[in-house]
Amino acid sequence: MRPWVFIAACAPLLLLTGCANRGLVRYEKVVARAAAQDYLDAAAFLRADKGALYGGQSELLYNMDLGLLFHYAGRYDSSIAYFARAADIHDALFTRSVSNEAASLLVNDNARPYRGRPYEVLWMRVFQAFNYLALGNPDGARVEMRQGQLLLDEIRRKADAGEYRDDPLYRGTAALIYDLLGERDDAAIAAYHAVKAHRDAQTTVPAGLAELSCRLLAEADRADDIRLLELSCPARPLLKRGVGAGSGEVVVVGLLGRAPALGETSFQGTWIRDGMLVYHYRDADGKTVTDALPAPGLPPSEAEKAGKGGRTRSGTTFSIKWAMPSLRDAPVQSKVLKVAASVATPEGSADPAPGDSGLASPALRDLVVTGEAWGNTRDLLQQDLDANRTALMVRTVTRVLIRTIASEKAKAELRTDNPLLNLLTNLGTDFLSGQLEQADVRSWFLLPRTVQIARLTVPAGRHTVQVGAQTDEGRTVQADTRAVDVQAGGKAFVFFTSLK
Repeated sequence: MRPWVFIAACAPLLLLTGCANRGLVRYEKVVARAAAQDYLDAAAFLRADKGALYGGQSELLYNMDLGLLFHYAGRYDSSIAYFARAADIHDALFTRSVSNEAASLLVNDNARPYRGRPYEVLWMRVFQAFNYLALGNPDGARVEMRQGQLLLDEIRRKADAGEYRDDPLYRGTAALIYDLLGERDDAAIAAYHAVKAHRDAQTTVPAGLAELSCRLLAEADRADDIRLLELSCPARPLLKRGVGAGSGEVVVVGLLGRAPALGETSFQGTWIRDGMLVYHYRDADGKTVTDALPAPGLPPSEAEKAGKGGRTRSGTTFSIKWAMPSLRDAPVQSKVLKVAASVATPEGSADPAPGDSGLASPALRDLVVTGEAWGNTRDLLQQDLDANRTALMVRTVTRVLIRTIASEKAKAELRTDNPLLNLLTNLGTDFLSGQLEQADVRSWFLLPRTVQIARLTVPAGRHTVQVGAQTDEGRTVQADTRAVDVQAGGKAFVFFTSLK
């Protein structure tokens, strides 16, 4: 390597990364606005500073963020437009960019286009369906569920053991939408897969989801599926569509808390070619963890380059440093969804008092329901990190090794008789090499921590529904009152957000 070639090569690559990790900057700039419920202000801020916060490789994430913020703000038409744009971008990214992948081998994973984690892209379809439901367009919501199924089929085809393969929130939402449209078989299939996803993950099936699944499977004459899922369903037949004559259902979708984000964890280790990689890092509790992996091999072409005039034969040892994404939890107060409504007691539901003609106005009763989490982003993000940890580490270490070998070669060729100049050269080369390595901490952290569902059966007509988010101790964090029109045999969807 000729003098200064390594430094000259690194300088333009350094411009691709910037001085600070955009993912971390975006989190610090946006999260306070979103947590304060200033969704339109947060959206305006993102649009005004898009280049600094996203760069050229995060166009998908930019549109997903704006779509979600407009959904939170109740601007459903705007949300639909941004989610539709994000879906088009994701479709285009199925064709992998070779140039971007090559750049990531030399720079870091931030040089790759952000394609979204599998659950993020599927949840984008769920939120798009929420937009259509909020606008009273269940046919539009159905289209999103169909698109989501195509996406999930592709995810399942590519997934290895331990990776994300199914999603109870998507399946349960699909069951509600198909039930609303009277598509009995599709509703039953979606409900079956919603419960099965919990069974496969060995997680508890929410009671409301189990009740919904019992009804939909019974209506579709799928008793075998009920037994296969080991559901405890009522022995007597359930009412068709879950409501009596002249009644409907209010479905409250609570978007509570903030999803975790990603931070950087620094690693350092010793790499012995054809041997082992022994590495150390500090865990979330501040303890130093030591582990080992078989030494990742260099690509043949790179190994050949590195071997020309350099000490890269078997047994050569290098000390290396790198960074990996790690889960960064967010404090959450909004943990429990509470929904209350006053409904009229149906006439004739109780024996009239002596002398009562039975024509008096029906009494009011308070109906209070607690929401249940059908989706939890912390669990999904942790699963994604765990499933991809080894592959990401091997790719990152390989990249750092290539750069370290090149750096050592450059320093050797730049060595002079001046000790001070040698020191400055070494420091400058190490600085450039170190600045190139940043963990990819991009994620859709604007998602809620949990999506909770509460369902109330009420008489057809207009109702006032009180919706609130509470802490585990029962303290109300945020509350709202909504007027809801319910049609006989139908469903009215209410969306409530509290990211505190």
